[in-house]
Amino acid sequence: MNLQPLHLAQPDAPIVHFGVTQRSNRLINYFLAGYFLLGLCLAPVYGTWLIALGVGGLSLAAYYTVKAAFPNSCAYQYVLSVVLGVFMAQFIYQTHGMFEMHFFAFIGSALLITYQNWKLQLPLLLFIMVHHALFSCLQDMGMSHIYFTRLSYLDLPTFITHILLTGVICFICGLCAYHLHKYHQLQLQQAGQMLLLQEAAKVSIVSQKNLEAMEDRNIILESIGDAFFAVDKNWVVTYWNQTAEKALHKSKKEMLTHNLWSIFNDSIDSKSYRKYHLAVRMNNPVHFEDYFKPLDKWYEISAYPSASGLSVYFKDITERKQHIAELSESEKRYSDVFHFSPLPMWVVDLDTLKFMDINQATINHYGFSREEFLDMTLRDIRPAAEQAKLEQVLADGKKDPAAMAHRVMIHRKKDGQLMNVEIQIAPFQFKGGQNSIVIATDITERLRYVKAIEEQNEKLQEISWMQSHIIRAPLARIMGLIPMFIDPKATVKEKLDISEYLVVSANEMDKVIKNITDATCAAAV
Repeated sequence: MNLQPLHLAQPDAPIVHFGVTQRSNRLINYFLAGYFLLGLCLAPVYGTWLIALGVGGLSLAAYYTVKAAFPNSCAYQYVLSVVLGVFMAQFIYQTHGMFEMHFFAFIGSALLITYQNWKLQLPLLLFIMVHHALFSCLQDMGMSHIYFTRLSYLDLPTFITHILLTGVICFICGLCAYHLHKYHQLQLQQAGQMLLLQEAAKVSIVSQKNLEAMEDRNIILESIGDAFFAVDKNWVVTYWNQTAEKALHKSKKEMLTHNLWSIFNDSIDSKSYRKYHLAVRMNNPVHFEDYFKPLDKWYEISAYPSASGLSVYFKDITERKQHIAELSESEKRYSDVFHFSPLPMWVVDLDTLKFMDINQATINHYGFSREEFLDMTLRDIRPAAEQAKLEQVLADGKKDPAAMAHRVMIHRKKDGQLMNVEIQIAPFQFKGGQNSIVIATDITERLRYVKAIEEQNEKLQEISWMQSHIIRAPLARIMGLIPMFIDPKATVKEKLDISEYLVVSANEMDKVIKNITDATCAAAV
């Protein structure tokens, strides 16, 4: 099935997604016809033909006239709310005040749930209050032919209780409509997000149409701190985020749908050029640093090949490179830069692996005191399972020092917590000896972010299952009970029992919707 990107409706607009409004309109057409026919059936029994034809006919005419006059508005739904109240008043009058006819107010309130707009309960509730107050007063004044109730009077406590119960029913139905509306919005969001994530893995050439379809993916890519761009197999740029615009001084308009090397033709045969082609050819990610002469900038670059092309993350490390250069030139300048750097940094003797100096950021991040660090070696901050890997890295570094200039490793804090760190190593002269300076960047959160997205996809699938299966049970019961409730052959006791089942089903639906909302919130965390 070919899904199109979805957009949420405005709160006051009729809901049209998945045919909600159309289905509700068809259902209401059947019920209004049934209401009118019920009035005609009551007419010969109580001699109320004029009321059945006049009031019922005018009510239907008002509803369908407003619906035809304003086809793009939801005003007819509010008219429908009043019309349902009018039919209740008509049936009460036609049956000469039969108490059971008051329950048509509850039936109308339940019917309005299908539009998923809690505000539709307000006109019905207001009509019922005005009708009951006016007709109760008229009956108490001796006008018996208004047929409001077969009781001789309706005292104030009874009237208040009646209105309060009606208000409770309208509140419950409005709450159901509100939660159905929220559930529907969440369902649309989730469907749109899942669609965008699926399309992002398949699309190779970006056009204006699929840029709009991948709006949610773009928001994620624009929110990350690193500069990012993507190219297809022909090196045509398919994505270029705002951070990349600032880092390379090239706008998105200049880059999208253009060949990367036609724009940066002075970088052909550069280190980046060779590394990108190596990543694509070997189908392996690459991590490296490169100097971009036109901007006099150094960049730390990670490139990840995929079936659709190459995704590149990079950030400006010019300042960091300048810091390392300054440290190499002067121990005095080293002291100022080293100890006030926000990044964990230390000086280490790679022969003995002993810490020679550490900055305050390292102490804060790892939890060891300065004295503890100076009594430790690099092995002490590596978990036992990583010791062999450390020895291998050191062995490789002796053969090719550039091979260990940039590494991703696992370190251990004092409290035993493990973290993934990117390390930068450079030669450094410290107190007359040749050592190495190390800068460590904690990338644990970055890796958790990728894992969180994968876990969120699994939760979204679970929520979709809940939406498509569990919600159907109480809704099916409500829709099945309503025809039984309006059956003229049903006894008073049966209608009371059915009304109780309706309330139970509504409460169950509210609970299910709350569970779905809670699960959705948990998935969004």
